[in-house]
Amino acid sequence: MAQRARKAKPKPRKPARKARQKARQQAPRLVGLVWLTAGALSVAVLSLAAILLFGPTARDSRPPQIATAPMPSVTPKPAMPTRPALPPATPDVAALPPPAPTAPAKTWRRNAVSASVAPGQPMIAIVIDDMGLDRVRSERTTRLPAPLTLAYLAYANDLDTQTGAARKAGHELLVHVPMEPGPGANPGPHALLTSLTADELNRRIEWNLSQFTRFVGINNHMGSKATADRPSMAAVMTKLRDRGLLFLDSRTTGATVAEAEAEKQGIPALSRDVFLDHDPSPIAVRAALDQVEAIARRQGHAIAIGHPKDATIEALAEWLPDVRARGFALVPVSAVALRLAAGNTRAAN
Repeated sequence: MAQRARKAKPKPRKPARKARQKARQQAPRLVGLVWLTAGALSVAVLSLAAILLFGPTARDSRPPQIATAPMPSVTPKPAMPTRPALPPATPDVAALPPPAPTAPAKTWRRNAVSASVAPGQPMIAIVIDDMGLDRVRSERTTRLPAPLTLAYLAYANDLDTQTGAARKAGHELLVHVPMEPGPGANPGPHALLTSLTADELNRRIEWNLSQFTRFVGINNHMGSKATADRPSMAAVMTKLRDRGLLFLDSRTTGATVAEAEAEKQGIPALSRDVFLDHDPSPIAVRAALDQVEAIARRQGHAIAIGHPKDATIEALAEWLPDVRARGFALVPVSAVALRLAAGNTRAAN
């Protein structure tokens, strides 16, 4: 019986053993897969945590940690009154001299009488001084062929009428300003004297320039002492510059500085070439006119000064109608100033 019982004990099956062997062989692979998956997950989790902790959004969103400490109590002081703001400091700069005033659109050009001159044609300007005092001879002079340049004394009477008639006849105008001569001569009222104060000198210049209108400039009546005085001439030329006028130097002395002072102020400066009636005889006046023609041919222009005397008026009445036929242009002094200015401009360029 015992033997039958032992014989009846079942034996293990081969398939089950094979399954266990197969499982034991696959176990290491499964373990490796698990560890690999776990490692990958760990890396992903750590990367995400790093982004959340150290990324720009997280870094910017975290408030800064500031150590705090109890502040001592301070008793507020009364507010101080506010001071007005000071202007900004400016550096010390040397003051520049004021610019020289500009001439008011060249008055002498506006008042000039037009003249017809061919290129290169010699020009002659005839100036008659002392106009206005002797009304009869002044009117005779005004009836001479134009254009002449007539210089009226500022203290003559009825200047608006006299100068208006002269302009209507086609003549150009100057103010004949009395200036201090040498000893023994009287230049007349409102003369420019070297002994005057600067204020009185300027007042007299202004008076002479305000007695009539439409003139192109001035020339000197007498003035051998005044035209040789630099301060006096500087004052005169400053006034002419401010008014835009020209200056004609009658050259009553060889020591004149008038033209040089005029050039310093940048105004047109002209100079007399011939006195027509220093000797008032008819023969002497005619000889002087011949001299004027010779100078005009030589230098391209000539400026002659005469006076309203009978011999001068009669000589001019004979000479003027034929002057153009002899090849000369009869012009006012402004035409000479224009030609000289054009020549200076070409020379500067």
